[in-house]
Amino acid sequence: MADYQASTSLEPRQKAEVEREGSRPEPRFRPDVDILESGEEYIVYVDLPGVDERSVDIRVDRNLLTLDARLSVRPDPSWQPLLTEYRLGGFHREFQLSEDIDASRVAAKLRDGVLELHLPKSDRHRSRTVPVQAG
Repeated sequence: MADYQASTSLEPRQKAEVEREGSRPEPRFRPDVDILESGEEYIVYVDLPGVDERSVDIRVDRNLLTLDARLSVRPDPSWQPLLTEYRLGGFHREFQLSEDIDASRVAAKLRDGVLELHLPKSDRHRSRTVPVQAG
């Protein structure tokens, strides 16, 4: 059995900042994602802590899916933070979609700070079972 030493301290991971746009004063972060595939669709889970559904903008244009989100809750400006490990800002992410995605049927749901994107495969790219008949 290999020796295993557990770390007693965790190193904080920094949020990846997207290049700043001149028109937006706040930082823009690249949210973490998980992408799963089934025979019928791709499912993308996007971490968007502090965002509500009214603050999310999803666009599909020419096989480019663009996601922008703004934090919906900002702390009271009179508060004096003692420690801040979480930087406030918006989120931005882009995905180049392949031709096997049916862009007209993309759907999204936000729950507990996680956006769930459903990217259905077009009918011609879905896997299917071929029935075998007796001769």
